[in-house]
Amino acid sequence: MNKSALHTKKYRKRTVTAGIIILGLLGAGCGSPAGSDHSQHAMSNVAVTDEHRGHTANAQGDEMEHDSSENHSGHNGLEQMSAADIKLEWRYSPVRPDPGKETNIELFLYDHAGKAIEKYDVNHEKLMHLILVSEDLKDFMHIHPEYKGKGKFEAAASFNKSGNYKLFADFIPTGSPQMTVTSLLQVSGAKQAQEPLKKDKNLTKIVDGIAVSLNISSFKADQETDLIFTLSDEKTKEPISDLQPYLGAIGHVVILSEDRSRYLHVHPNDDNRNGPTAEFSTRFPEPGLYKMWGQFQRGGKTFIVPFTIEAE
Repeated sequence: MNKSALHTKKYRKRTVTAGIIILGLLGAGCGSPAGSDHSQHAMSNVAVTDEHRGHTANAQGDEMEHDSSENHSGHNGLEQMSAADIKLEWRYSPVRPDPGKETNIELFLYDHAGKAIEKYDVNHEKLMHLILVSEDLKDFMHIHPEYKGKGKFEAAASFNKSGNYKLFADFIPTGSPQMTVTSLLQVSGAKQAQEPLKKDKNLTKIVDGIAVSLNISSFKADQETDLIFTLSDEKTKEPISDLQPYLGAIGHVVILSEDRSRYLHVHPNDDNRNGPTAEFSTRFPEPGLYKMWGQFQRGGKTFIVPFTIEAE
C-alpha cells in the first residue's frame, strides 16, 4: 500500500459526522435597538464537529453525534465547551442590504454565563471561515472575518442578488471542538425566478484557462467517498503542477445540499502537494442533489470550480 493510500485510510477512520443542537435565545439585548433600522440581531444554531479536516453539519437542528473513538477532553488545561455552552448573536448593518452594496457583518460569541469567549484556535491560517451562499446556490463567497477581541468577529461583504442568503461560520474555541454557526440574511429587491438545480452531466469545467475534472469514487449516500480533482491547461492539455497553498492546503471543498440544510467543509487528504491532482474524502449524508465548490490558488490568484452531483 502506497503512502497516499495509507494516509487516506488513516483519514477515513477519523471522519466524524456532526449534528446540530438549537440554542435558546439570548436574554436582554438580543432584539434590535429601539428606533434603529440599521442593525439586525439574529440567533444561530451551532454544529459541533470533532474532525477538523472535513465535517458535516445538519443545519436544521436535529441531533448531535460524536465518534466514541475520539478523545473529547480539552487541551492546554482549558475546560472544553460544547455547543450547549455557546450563545451567539449575528448583527447586520443594514438589516436588509441592497444587492451590490456593502454590508457589515458582526458575530458575537458568549459562554453559558454570558461572558465573551475570547480565545480561538487558528484553523487553516484563520480564526474564522465564513461561507456565504445564495438561495439558488449560484452565488458563493468564502471570506475571513477579523477578530476584534472580546468574542467579536467582523467582516464586510457585498451580495450580488436579491433574496435569501445563508451564512456558515467555522471556528474553534480554544479547548473545544470545531463548531459551525449558521444565519440567514435577506437581501432586498424583487424575488428572482430560480432555475431548478440540475446535476452536471459533464464533470469537467473550464475556469480561467484551467480544465478541472472531478472523479468521484462513489455516489452512494452515507458512504465514504473520494473526490479527486485533476487540473490541466485548457489549451496545451499539460498537467498543472504549480498550484500554490490556499489557506495552508492544496485546496478546500465546500459542499451544500440542494436545500442548504447539509453543509460540509472538506480539507485535502494531503496538504503537501501542488498538483496536478488534489484528493479529498467525505461522505454525503443522504440522497439528493449537492452543489460543491473546489477552491484552489495559482499564480497568486484564487479560483473556484463549481460542480453539481446527485447522491443515490
